[in-house]
Amino acid sequence: MKKRSARPGDSRNHERRFSERQTASGEDNDNLATREGRPVRLPATTDAAEEGAEEVGGNALADGIAAAVDALRPHLRAILMGIGCLLLAAISWMWLQQQRAALVAKSWDDYMFAISPVDPAALADVATQHPGTPAGEWADLIQAEMALDEGAELLFVDRDRAMPKLQAAADGYAALLVGRQKGLLAERAMFGLAKANESLGKIDDARQGYEAVASDYPGGALAGMARQRSRSLEGERAQEWYTWFAAQKMTPPTPVDNSPILGAPAGGFGDASPAGAAPAPETETPAAATETPAAESAPTTTPPAQE
Repeated sequence: MKKRSARPGDSRNHERRFSERQTASGEDNDNLATREGRPVRLPATTDAAEEGAEEVGGNALADGIAAAVDALRPHLRAILMGIGCLLLAAISWMWLQQQRAALVAKSWDDYMFAISPVDPAALADVATQHPGTPAGEWADLIQAEMALDEGAELLFVDRDRAMPKLQAAADGYAALLVGRQKGLLAERAMFGLAKANESLGKIDDARQGYEAVASDYPGGALAGMARQRSRSLEGERAQEWYTWFAAQKMTPPTPVDNSPILGAPAGGFGDASPAGAAPAPETETPAAATETPAAESAPTTTPPAQE
């Protein structure tokens, strides 16, 4: 019997029938797994499809990076210069912060050295060498307080020397209060300025300063004293006393030479004159020299207590 030769269509029909049988077999297996409660196996994608998808994605990413590099290439030099400037600015800022911290630490060391014990010249150096630092400002405050204390003491002895020191104290306090926020230093400067104005005879300014301390720092250590001083300056009685006190001529007393004479007895020579010496002529003291001018009477009211 003659064998029939295979035709091209037979091979394709055979592959189609084999694929149909595999599909039917897979469906029967899935149905059987469903009935038995087993998980159904999903058809897996082919390796060729996965590799093709990965290749397409990789090509798209590479194309995007290449396009970005091409777009930035004309500006690459400017970008690098900008990054360098930012790095330089960051390094400079860090260096300045370190230098400032070292300067602040040294200013406090100089301040503590100047006030232990208090050295006016050293305080002036701290204020001059460290302006704008907390230590320098506290040095200015201590100098103003020293000028106020010295001026207040001289006010009852030598008014001509007292007034410049009181004015210097007031100027120092006022300079510390320029553009300053609230704080301990500002509280003390405000209170000191009020005291300096009171000593200078500026009663209205002094009372306003005391009231500002009491209102701005109600819980501060100086609030109670500020309220007390403000009440003591109210009314005409206080104004009359300060007006009278400003009219007084406070001059230092004439110094008296009490140095002992060599060879003189402890009780002095008395009425005896040295041997061979002519007696001193008796002169009549003018009446005008012996009369004491009437002193200006003070107001009958009791002056407010001085701090």
